[in-house]
Amino acid sequence: MRLKNVLLIHPMHEKLGDSRERISMQFPWGIGYLTKYYQTAGYNVRVLDGQCMQLTKDEILPWIDKHDFDIAGISAFSSQFNSVKLIAEHIKKTHRTPVIVGGALSTYQPQLTLKNTDVDVCVIGDGEISGIEVLDHFDELDRVKGIAFRKRGEVFFTQPQDKFVSLDDLPMPDFSLFEMDKYLSEGRPFAGGLAAKDRSIRFITSRGCPYSCHFCSKSARTYRAMSPSKVHNMAAFFKNEFKIGEISFGDELFLASKSRFRELAPQLKSLGLKWGSQARVNIVDKEFLDLIKWSGCEGLGYGIETGSQKILDNMNKGITVEQIVNAMAYTKKLKIPMKVQLIFGYPGEDEATVQETIELFRRVDHPGRRFVVITPIPGSQLYADCIRQGRIKDEIAHLTAIEKSFGWGKVHVNFTKWPDDEIYPRKHAAEAAIENNYQNRNLFRRVKYFTKRAKRRIERTIGKSRKKRVGS
Repeated sequence: MRLKNVLLIHPMHEKLGDSRERISMQFPWGIGYLTKYYQTAGYNVRVLDGQCMQLTKDEILPWIDKHDFDIAGISAFSSQFNSVKLIAEHIKKTHRTPVIVGGALSTYQPQLTLKNTDVDVCVIGDGEISGIEVLDHFDELDRVKGIAFRKRGEVFFTQPQDKFVSLDDLPMPDFSLFEMDKYLSEGRPFAGGLAAKDRSIRFITSRGCPYSCHFCSKSARTYRAMSPSKVHNMAAFFKNEFKIGEISFGDELFLASKSRFRELAPQLKSLGLKWGSQARVNIVDKEFLDLIKWSGCEGLGYGIETGSQKILDNMNKGITVEQIVNAMAYTKKLKIPMKVQLIFGYPGEDEATVQETIELFRRVDHPGRRFVVITPIPGSQLYADCIRQGRIKDEIAHLTAIEKSFGWGKVHVNFTKWPDDEIYPRKHAAEAAIENNYQNRNLFRRVKYFTKRAKRRIERTIGKSRKKRVGS
């Protein structure tokens, strides 16, 4: 079979309600790198980025039909199972071409995907080497390592891929295939502090994470990172080529290594770029945070998750409450805005653990943030436990359920003793308690808080009024 024309598809991450309310314009680095790999190997490549175009899984189908291709590749998270199923079925009916899937869905649930969709091949893990070999040897897929494929109704697994691309050797994507102005001007930089006043880009410098939190599904099984010089060269390219002023480092844990960042810090400083990233409370200390601030950081994220040591231990988080307090206190002293991640309803959660979280934020005098109700995802230890314990009996039903409501609006697996209909009221009550503790400590904060809320209500009222006038 001769395959020359490749269509790479990036489906949109659909949300509850109006799917366009929470737009996230983040450059898709996975298929971005593949564009150059396929081109170098002699293939013609086109990209259809449904996320950038804000096309639902139904809306993207007519756009697919505008392209001629010999094979389609879809990059998908586990929560996009429905999108993959619909897109693959449509391609088989209208184009009759093979379909490859890469990303978390194919890595963590290849058998389920191949048995329940029209997908032909799942790439397991990194896609640069296996993806090229699939195209080169499509008639002899058993020669390709690191994949699962469907043949005569059966699913076959090949040997694991034993060759990996060094992140320093990754080529620059073919940016001409993407609507870069949307990523640079409409993308949300790191929400910890960057204000999106400048053009910005989300850039990923590593794969995986050196830690093993039980609720987390890693992008790669082993942690690998670009060298400081590679990161600097990429950042310099974005600044010179695309005139950016900000970088959001989208790594699972950008600040995983002190030695790596100590080498990178002066290079970031020399570029004069504002940046934000994810950090960890057991890694940062006063000296390290001083360096982070000096290098241009204007936003840090901390996976706090909870103020209960019991729950932190249940999560295998590898941090202590005191480390949280110390890290947040000094980050606040340096006036680096913080975006904290919080989880509600993890196994072991009860009234006492919720109160411990409320008390933690009172101690550090921080307004906190919304909790995400825990949702098991494929690839995590928590998900494996749910399968083993029978909490998730139908995996397809679970993936379908979390497609739009992942962590928001619905309880998919209840790990607490509370009824399902009490989870969100209790979550909202905890959020309100944390916010009120913070606002009540200072009259100026209180006035500013209520002024901001009143302004939002007015803006919503005006917006609804405009919609009614347009519709009448």
